[in-house]
Amino acid sequence: MTGSMPVSAEARPVAGPFTSRPMALTAGLLAVASVLGLVEAALPGLPVVPWLKLGLANIAVVVALVVSGGRTACVVSIGRVLIVGLAAGTLGSPAFAISAAGATVSLAVMWALSRAGRVFSPIGWSAAGSAAHVAAQFCAAAWVLGSWSILVLAPLSVLLALPLGALTGWLARTIVSRLRIV
Repeated sequence: MTGSMPVSAEARPVAGPFTSRPMALTAGLLAVASVLGLVEAALPGLPVVPWLKLGLANIAVVVALVVSGGRTACVVSIGRVLIVGLAAGTLGSPAFAISAAGATVSLAVMWALSRAGRVFSPIGWSAAGSAAHVAAQFCAAAWVLGSWSILVLAPLSVLLALPLGALTGWLARTIVSRLRIV
């Protein structure tokens, strides 16, 4: 025997963003985002624009940004993209790269707007994030395809993404207003 003993739970530091409550909140929001992302991936697209989705998984990202800040929102957003990509079998594919580009740009825009103080609400963050998500996906798709002709569909898609993102932000704000986080 080497004489080393396992460190007890009491001896470990319990400070920082990954204590039990914040970690449980992050895990719960990641689970919700992943389930919503998988459900949405299984649903058909919208009637007029079948390539456009509602962005329901973004509800959890906006809730994370409101309640816990950018670090948690990043874990939820990027974690959801990885989990959905793994579960849907698209991890490492061009579709995954396009999804990751949209999620990353969307999160960056929402985080920047959230840092602007009370100028923008979660509804505004989400609407702008939705538009940025769609624009980034079109740019990534054009790059993957090696053709910029697909960008002809971008203006209509970005325009439709604004009210869909606002709806997502409204749902997130409504959820946050009903949360009791102690």
